[in-house]
Amino acid sequence: MSCHCLRPPPTAPPFAEVSLVLPWPPSGNHYWRSDRGTTPHVSDEGKAYKARVKSSHVGQRALKGPVVLSATLYPPTRQKSDLGNRLKVLEDALELVAYLNDNQVRRYRDVAFADGAHGKSARVELVLKGQEWATPEEVEAERVRRAEQARKRRATLARNRAAKKLGRLRVTPAVRRGRAS
Repeated sequence: MSCHCLRPPPTAPPFAEVSLVLPWPPSGNHYWRSDRGTTPHVSDEGKAYKARVKSSHVGQRALKGPVVLSATLYPPTRQKSDLGNRLKVLEDALELVAYLNDNQVRRYRDVAFADGAHGKSARVELVLKGQEWATPEEVEAERVRRAEQARKRRATLARNRAAKKLGRLRVTPAVRRGRAS
């Protein structure tokens, strides 16, 4: 006799969920700066916003892997605002706080401005869902990787500025490796 035991269906891994209430973000036009042809960088206002988000969520565990983002935005005024512009600032500010990198956001679900809401309670309510938490070591490794990447970028820019002053070729990675085109 054979036993036809029923196995329970495989279950999806439990979702890791992060619920946050954030201050109203600056516009992308105020968040990014490009001074006199320089590489775009985060403005002082943008750095202050990122610091506020980080300090208000100290100890928040970060997600790794694909993330689904849901958000309700409560604007401070009735003035029209670009939703995508605000979302990009939010995504950038949440790096290394709620997830490792903003390219983990794979889907938006229920992202909208709250109808008729404006005033002193300007804020953004977010829910991020992923499948697993990043360890503190993974968060630190990502932080170190970014710092090293920024250091290399600054060194390349400095070399290129120096070469430009001397009237020589720009020193690209291909030139350094001897494969100039």
